[in-house]
Amino acid sequence: MKRFPPLPLLPLVLAALLSPMLMGALCGSGKTPPPPQYPDVAMAMAADLDRQLGPRLGMGTANNSRGLYWLVITTPADLNNLEKASPLSRLVGQELYAAFVGLGYNVQEIRKASDIIFNRSQGEFILTRDTRALATKRATATLVLAGTYSVTPGGVRFNLEVIDARNNNIIAASSRTLPMDATVGAMAGMSPTAFVAPTVSTTDPASFEREMTPYMSRHW
Repeated sequence: MKRFPPLPLLPLVLAALLSPMLMGALCGSGKTPPPPQYPDVAMAMAADLDRQLGPRLGMGTANNSRGLYWLVITTPADLNNLEKASPLSRLVGQELYAAFVGLGYNVQEIRKASDIIFNRSQGEFILTRDTRALATKRATATLVLAGTYSVTPGGVRFNLEVIDARNNNIIAASSRTLPMDATVGAMAGMSPTAFVAPTVSTTDPASFEREMTPYMSRHW
């Protein structure tokens, strides 16, 4: 009988030790992804709106690029009271400014004051919501981004739409839910006693991967 030389022991040991790690890498960690935060939700909606605007406005050429559209971004309003907003909706609105500027749109700053406002105890400011101090009370825009939000026990639902200022047609729309937690509830204006933090994440992993992963992999 022919005898074969013994196999080296070290490679077998390493293969046994590393095989679970390799399988985990191939099959995924199996862990539930963390719930999206407000910057993730805002940027995902901006990317969704941009995907709709491109083909509908015929963007993609030197003569029709994102930078040729003047976009005004307004603060998402309470669906039940369109003259009301919360710190959370104002913060999401600010994230939308950053997202659309990054995408290349000509975003108009409609809160600019006519002059720098000096406050001895607070500092120097150029942005204001005081209509008497605004540089202009009439905004020139091709596109207007408007939206609403609704507070539910499970989260805050944002619905955004881009309106063609020339004819009031809605040419893009997007919705996302920011999962509820103590911080989101407080910023949305909920009473501290109205919220009890869950001990288990209620974010659906499949929905998170479908909505967030493509955008995050493209930008981060």
